[in-house]
Amino acid sequence: MNRTQRFPVNQVILEGPDLAGKTTFYNELHRLSGYKWNIQDRSALSMLVHAKLYNRDLFIEVERLNRELKDLNNVYVILLPPWDEVARRFNERGDEIQNLASLRKLYDLFTEAANDLESFPNVIVIRSKDTKSWAEQTVKSIVELEITPITLLHEHVFSFARASKNFDANHINLTYYDDGSFKHINESVLDYKPEKKYYAGIMTQMIGKVEQEITGKNEYNRKEDISSRRFVYASESCISFIQYTFRNDMLDCHFVLRSSNTKDTLSYDLQFLYYLTSRVYEMLKIEKKRVRMRVNFNSAHIIINEKGAL
Repeated sequence: MNRTQRFPVNQVILEGPDLAGKTTFYNELHRLSGYKWNIQDRSALSMLVHAKLYNRDLFIEVERLNRELKDLNNVYVILLPPWDEVARRFNERGDEIQNLASLRKLYDLFTEAANDLESFPNVIVIRSKDTKSWAEQTVKSIVELEITPITLLHEHVFSFARASKNFDANHINLTYYDDGSFKHINESVLDYKPEKKYYAGIMTQMIGKVEQEITGKNEYNRKEDISSRRFVYASESCISFIQYTFRNDMLDCHFVLRSSNTKDTLSYDLQFLYYLTSRVYEMLKIEKKRVRMRVNFNSAHIIINEKGAL
């Protein structure tokens, strides 16, 4: 069976002002990657920048940008060569829509956006005029991101929280795939002292729920099969929702983390959910099928200590 990507990129979004070199960069990314990714020329950020330029209502545009940015499987690349280079290209080629004054306004708005966004882990800002030479490094960075194992995904979430206002990232999400071999399992996570009892409780409830359903110990006295929608755990605690469903030849796992301490606990939480998934996979007698883990973080935050340090 072919191995699936562990942390696949949904789309690479190219942004920047007119004459920033996006078309050249777009073609170079495709050439170097062998057309591996969906590369989108402009998206929500351009809509927001143009809404500012033309004094439109910004609310929906900010919402669109947040949705794209908070999907951690997306990568934003903002091209922002020096203004003198953009002006030179304008003087040589002109532009169908912009004049030099409006182009400068756009450039300044994209600069402001780039300064605000570049600390996020899924945003790459390129300020060189020779953007073509940066394509190879960009491809390398995206390839490295895609092979991030689940044991290191907490670092990506932590970086997003660190870049967020008040170190609290709300409603972000990621999707991770496994081929069913669960090669990154670390069973010692169950012995992590601060969460040992907590993990044991979730394990008991979730494994017990699956066992009850497949043996018919439910209100319907009905033996559920692998296609059941009833393999569910719910709680008011930090790991607040888990559901396993088998669809389209794949075990789909949906997790909701109500509150995530990204610095101290999240690494263990993700490894625990990965281990729990391997147990459910085994119980349902699934063999050689892909696994999709969809994780929603309602609040991925960093706790600040008394001295104001992360």
